[in-house]
Amino acid sequence: MNLNHHGPQDYQSLLMHQEAVRMIQADPSLTDKALEILARWDTHVSVRSKPLRDRWIQIIKSRDWACAIEDSERGNQLRQASPMATLLPNPVRLAIIRQVRKLKDEQHA
Repeated sequence: MNLNHHGPQDYQSLLMHQEAVRMIQADPSLTDKALEILARWDTHVSVRSKPLRDRWIQIIKSRDWACAIEDSERGNQLRQASPMATLLPNPVRLAIIRQVRKLKDEQHA
């Protein structure tokens, strides 16, 4: 993967969302957890990101996973207000972080 096209943070977020989508497809009950997280965020997170959170509610309820992992500027923007990465177990999250760090280090070597 060339990180010149993707910033490391955007690429890391994309990988985490791809994994979260796989997890939800295997266990659809995780959608309830994601929706609960969004509801909790609505009580104490900036109103400026509310349109993005509302869009996530639509994505999750309609299971529009292609939108969740869209490789575009819009996809990157959506993922900044996403509950999806919070669904990942810590070992999975850390493995993705290490993978991206390794790619970044290899490109700078």
